[in-house]
Amino acid sequence: MITLAKYIKINTFCTVVAAFMLIFLFRINIAHAISCSTNTTSGLAYQTGTLSGIAPPSFSPGNYAVGDVIYSKAGTVKMTNFSGSSPTYKCDTNWIWYNVGLTSPSNNIYPTSVNGVGLRIKEAQYWPYLSSGLHNANTEISFYTNYDITVELVKTANITAGGVLSGVMGGSRANTETGPWLIQISWASPVLIQPKVPTCTVSTPSITVPLLKPSTSTFKCVGTTFGARPFQLGLTCSGGDNGTSTNTYITFTDLNQPGNTSTTLSLASEAGSAGGLGLQILNGGKPIGYGPDSSAAGNTNQWKVANIAQGVSSYSIPLSVRYIQTGNSVTPGTVTGRATFTMSYQ
Repeated sequence: MITLAKYIKINTFCTVVAAFMLIFLFRINIAHAISCSTNTTSGLAYQTGTLSGIAPPSFSPGNYAVGDVIYSKAGTVKMTNFSGSSPTYKCDTNWIWYNVGLTSPSNNIYPTSVNGVGLRIKEAQYWPYLSSGLHNANTEISFYTNYDITVELVKTANITAGGVLSGVMGGSRANTETGPWLIQISWASPVLIQPKVPTCTVSTPSITVPLLKPSTSTFKCVGTTFGARPFQLGLTCSGGDNGTSTNTYITFTDLNQPGNTSTTLSLASEAGSAGGLGLQILNGGKPIGYGPDSSAAGNTNQWKVANIAQGVSSYSIPLSVRYIQTGNSVTPGTVTGRATFTMSYQ
């Protein structure tokens, strides 16, 4: 008997990869690579700090135009790894604080992991900028144990999903955007970005698809396909303000061979299994590729299902599965393919 067992799971984490834009920044001319030292307890060559007090409320994306500030709040950076009474610095050439994010900004706005939401940071000025006041070479200075910076979330494009800001978000270097780090600032706790957009869950978490029962003579050569059988995945959606939507993506993973990135689903290695065959899952009649079990934007062989608008309560993803000959000869037996899929809302 030839069957296909299909076990499905969902990962609902929202992720996104933002596009980076390049601007040219003023640079200080220095005669040689600058070297700085600081009094850390961790062995790092720079101080670390955590930014707290940032907790944006949920918001309706339709209330903001591109360029509008969605949220603005002053938070406190607390220095976390200095020894003694305060952080100290000494560099081997004259230097100035250069306050900067991790990536290249556009109009002082840094991309984030949430599509359509940019990050703008202000101290005396908006990052990136050179502070005023030159520090002399080989002269030790003291720095604050905590200080305030202002965080702004700016709408940069259509917002179709939420997400989380976490990890290092920027800090201060010596002289230029490529100078040695003096301070690296991390979010003290994950910052939730909560747009009021639709959210979806899978209504078909486990599916078994019975296959047709061909004879081995059906398969004439490598690449021969046979017996497409339809099935569908279901989504149940709700929430979101009027006029909002969410972009839905999916990645299938070969459960028998998780590293498989081809368009052929491998068969389970079990006693009595058929030989010389694989399976293909089809979307619109075309074989899909397989990739890692990850919701990250741009995951290998991830593809867009649809843009699902507010008010759509259910959505079906029509697919099919068929045999494909993979060996020069086919031996009879049981055919069992297993795949998972991971949803990503971007």
